[in-house]
Amino acid sequence: MFALDLRSLTLMAFMTSVAMGFVLLMLRRHYPGSIRGMWLWGLAPMVAASSTVFYGLENLFAPLATVVFGNGLLMSGCALFYFGTRRFYGLRSGWRPWAAVGVLLLLWQVFFLIGYPDYRLRLALFAGTLSVVLVLHIRLLLRRPGPGFAARFTAGVLAVQTLVLVARAVSTFWLDTPTSHRFAPSVMQSVYVATFSFSVLLVSVGVLLMASERLRSEFEHLANHDSLTGALARRVVLEDCTREFGRWQRFDHGFALLMVDVDHFKSINDGHGHATGDRVLARVVDALGHALRNVDRLGRYGGEEFLVLLPETGAGEARMVAERMRETVARLPATARAPACTVSVGVACVRQGDTSLAAVLARADAALYEAKRLGRNRVVVAAAA
Repeated sequence: MFALDLRSLTLMAFMTSVAMGFVLLMLRRHYPGSIRGMWLWGLAPMVAASSTVFYGLENLFAPLATVVFGNGLLMSGCALFYFGTRRFYGLRSGWRPWAAVGVLLLLWQVFFLIGYPDYRLRLALFAGTLSVVLVLHIRLLLRRPGPGFAARFTAGVLAVQTLVLVARAVSTFWLDTPTSHRFAPSVMQSVYVATFSFSVLLVSVGVLLMASERLRSEFEHLANHDSLTGALARRVVLEDCTREFGRWQRFDHGFALLMVDVDHFKSINDGHGHATGDRVLARVVDALGHALRNVDRLGRYGGEEFLVLLPETGAGEARMVAERMRETVARLPATARAPACTVSVGVACVRQGDTSLAAVLARADAALYEAKRLGRNRVVVAAAA
């Protein structure tokens, strides 16, 4: 690797950066709008690649143009990767202070080129600046809740690049002279240039993996949740109930099921329209969710009927939860977009003699029917025996 010509490494960096930028920009068109930041991620390697034009063809440009545009574009490419990640996580970019700092740093670069010519100081300043940007990027990737493999992979690539940058910034004061050249052959300079060549490629792969992980997560959410209300899909909540029933059979940990039905929902649909009915269901689910614990599971059972699983809960506690849910919904005020409504709740707990989940569901459904028969907007608990 060290025998490679540094200009060849620069050309390789140009080609890989352009290729990855093109891939990211093309894939952006096929990703949903909820996955943000891909435009900046695609632009980042393109901007970084354009800097290699000034480095590789520096004989055609004045030294001032090479320093300003070459260094400026490479720093901008690294910053765009960072801004893309911020957008990906829903954070504001705040690029204006960064632009001001970048201009100031380029002015110092010009000073060390013309006012006080010293290649070592220019290199140390440039490498140190990029190190700060990369450290901030690593910090952002690792501080997000539960970073996945792609985020850790990207942070690892950036960490290696940061170590090489710091090593190059420090080593320049005994490996180089004030008049050294960018393409002067040395092992350290070869590692420095090669790291940039491969890091742009690997960081581009990393952010692409991050977008793919987010896309897979959204597909899984759509498959497991009701698209209208956000509650769990019927299949998912019933699978949770089945697992809890098996857990009760093995460990005798009781649980309760609540069948919840929106009262007079057909009248709401007929009187206000189906769009209003949809909004009512979404409001009800949101209110029910606020009355539940993190371990409880709320799913849409069908139409305006919902199923709630309360793990390790007895009849008394289940009734309290059901009453809290009923009262929370009843307190929802009528608005111009959705009328007020109430819910009826049937409660059933697993008990000795139950041989299947269907028996518990049948008792909860019967209790719900009784609550509606007694006038609605009430809770009925199935008999314990």
